[in-house]
Amino acid sequence: MNSHWTAGQMAIGRDRFFYSGLLGNSGKPRSLGGITIYVAPEGHFEIGLGKTSPFEKRQIAALAPYETHRLVSPCRWILNLGFEPESLSDRAQADLIRRANDPILGPELARRIRAAEPRLDTVTGTEGFTDHSFDQLFLGEALAPRRMDVRIAAVMQTICAEIEDNALSADDLAAQAGLSTSRFLHLFKENTGIAFRSLRMWKRARRFLDHANGSDSLTEVALELGYPDSSHFSHSIRRTYGLKPRSIRTGSRNLKIYAGAGYTLGPDRVVP
Repeated sequence: MNSHWTAGQMAIGRDRFFYSGLLGNSGKPRSLGGITIYVAPEGHFEIGLGKTSPFEKRQIAALAPYETHRLVSPCRWILNLGFEPESLSDRAQADLIRRANDPILGPELARRIRAAEPRLDTVTGTEGFTDHSFDQLFLGEALAPRRMDVRIAAVMQTICAEIEDNALSADDLAAQAGLSTSRFLHLFKENTGIAFRSLRMWKRARRFLDHANGSDSLTEVALELGYPDSSHFSHSIRRTYGLKPRSIRTGSRNLKIYAGAGYTLGPDRVVP
């Protein structure tokens, strides 16, 4: 492995995510709730769509939210960008996925992402990175945001603002929005593009990444994230990332984490 890749780094905000680090080569199915772009730091990685399709060699691949896949990297390292679907217009999502998977535009984007990775700290600053600065660094353009009903936007703020709020029920959030539960669930999916339950489960699993290099116990993490017990926590993380929580922790010990603007990391996390 190239000597450049000795310590990984991660940038995580409410709507954007970047990871450069070890890939646990379990080859197990994973299903991420965001738009996901993988880039090989050198050579290629192998990806299989679904749970049983053959692996194919790629240097870049983009996946739609909740698209099940399996991933193996010969160099054991991977670059990974994530974009929360509720933050982007439908057209922006489609164009981004099309660009990354295009046989000509994709390799060009891969080169840009590789070149941008060492400059990640230049866009974080003391206040954290913004969606705009993130998009400009890695993509060379700002992506168009999604328009959203103000009531659903307020609910999304509640879901994303505090970890423990991920445990709020549809009834609670419908009351906050001044809607019946059935109307709320319909309006939520119409505005975000994702069913409420699926999005809430993803946000909870995504919040585990805040604890990737943390010092708190996994039992404490499970309770903080609102999981009913350690078994549910472990199952959810494995289904999402294809790895056990402990394996993710082990591979993230030296991970440097940058927070997005307004995104709060707890005191147990190691930040630059």
